Amino acid sequence: MNDNREPASANTPATNQTARAGPGRLSSKIPSRLHRYWGWLAAGAALVTAGAAGLVLAVASQASAASTMQWAAMSGNIHQLSQQDPATTAHFYNTPSAFGAGASTTQSPMQSGYATTPVLDYTSYAKFASDVANRAITYPYKWVMYDPENWTSTPVSEQQDPVTYLRKFGQLAHANGFKVIMAPARDLSSVQGSLYPQQKGESSDQWYVRVGIPSTAAKYGDILLVQDEYNAPNLTEYDWLYNTAAVQARGASSGVKVFSEVSTDFGTLNQMVAAAKSISPDGMFVAAAGDIPTTEQFFQQMKAAGY
Repeated sequence: MNDNREPASANTPATNQTARAGPGRLSSKIPSRLHRYWGWLAAGAALVTAGAAGLVLAVASQASAASTMQWAAMSGNIHQLSQQDPATTAHFYNTPSAFGAGASTTQSPMQSGYATTPVLDYTSYAKFASDVANRAITYPYKWVMYDPENWTSTPVSEQQDPVTYLRKFGQLAHANGFKVIMAPARDLSSVQGSLYPQQKGESSDQWYVRVGIPSTAAKYGDILLVQDEYNAPNLTEYDWLYNTAAVQARGASSGVKVFSEVSTDFGTLNQMVAAAKSISPDGMFVAAAGDIPTTEQFFQQMKAAGY
């Protein structure tokens, strides 16, 4: 989850449209000056009322999103956090709706004793197919994750054709009773020999959307994890990638959940918190990347904010 990523060029985010409230009508029997006076008062009251209602709805929506958001991390990071701040860590991860990923095929990766749902993490379809064929997965996992990236952990053939291997991984997993978290990295855009080469002047984020990575992942998976962490210092780009990917994914599969990510490798503590609050994802993957103190502070701030 913490591969090196090149800066993405600015994309044009979707514009927000603001609703306009029109003034109400008053009786024609009222003198013209009073008519205008009461008309201004009515219009002002309507705007105040609409603004207050909008604020209430916005706060309610944010609170609802915060209370239902799911959390994910590598199981080792969850264990480290539980040793530093057990109360805060348990708040986010001592629930079956949270996910803890690890690589052991024979035992749960969760060391903390929490009710976190364990996830078997794969960076290679070839390794997953081999483990399935050889019945190497003896722990009763319900979830597996496919994390192909531009790194040595993912075979070059899979890096060069992510669309095919997202499909193959999802089909094999579902055929064997697993649910799937798809976490294809945006840096697959820069793979040499790719069947989907990056176009001139195209950012990794634009490539990710153009190639249809979100829709493919959604069609053959149950959760799409958008590895958006690189963009945390740039909220416009962070929001654009998550929201655009989410729309594309849900267009391919209405039941898919879409997660985003923050990481201590990208951005300051405040930037991580701002990024996480700037969108309304179904879940958030938090990559500690060896920086447990900052990750601990991140969760403390998110808890204080009502998450």
